[in-house]
Amino acid sequence: MRELEGCRGLVRKTLLLVPTAALVLAVSACTSAEGGSPVPSGDAGRTGAPTTSRTTTSSSPVDSLKPCELLTSSAASTLGITGAGKAKSGSTPTCEWRVDKGSIADSYLVGIAVHDDVGLDDAVSSGAVERIEVGSRKAARFLGPSKVSCFIALELGAKSRVDVVATGGDGQKLCAPALDAAKLVEPELP
Repeated sequence: MRELEGCRGLVRKTLLLVPTAALVLAVSACTSAEGGSPVPSGDAGRTGAPTTSRTTTSSSPVDSLKPCELLTSSAASTLGITGAGKAKSGSTPTCEWRVDKGSIADSYLVGIAVHDDVGLDDAVSSGAVERIEVGSRKAARFLGPSKVSCFIALELGAKSRVDVVATGGDGQKLCAPALDAAKLVEPELP
């Protein structure tokens, strides 16, 4: 009999808790998980400048640069390039050309990449970064991390540069054609 009374008490307590649990679930379902402060829609209540992190009136030296236009067709032909450049999609504007030397071992790619977030001091190399000048512009020469490419980075600003890169079998041997291409690109830069 005592067991029956204990069970009835447990059932009464459970019945009291079930509506409470349902109320807690209902209340939590009606609240928002988003934090922050309410913001009026439209321009009502706006007191300052827009809060976007990048404005459309940026004066970055790379804004007007298009990599495929930095190597003119006459300049490309002096490098042995016969076809048009191919734009590559991604976060960094890039263009590539193929230099055909008759064999796969001797052929390579010439690429141009426009960076608006890294400067000469940010070069990532598999060896030393050599400071040079191309025309009257500060530059850096270095091998890529896999040593199959040679980069000539042309300075635009403290945190902007244009990379001219030759990629093929041996990055060390490709530094001469990369420098030749960089000398043709440099006059096209602001």
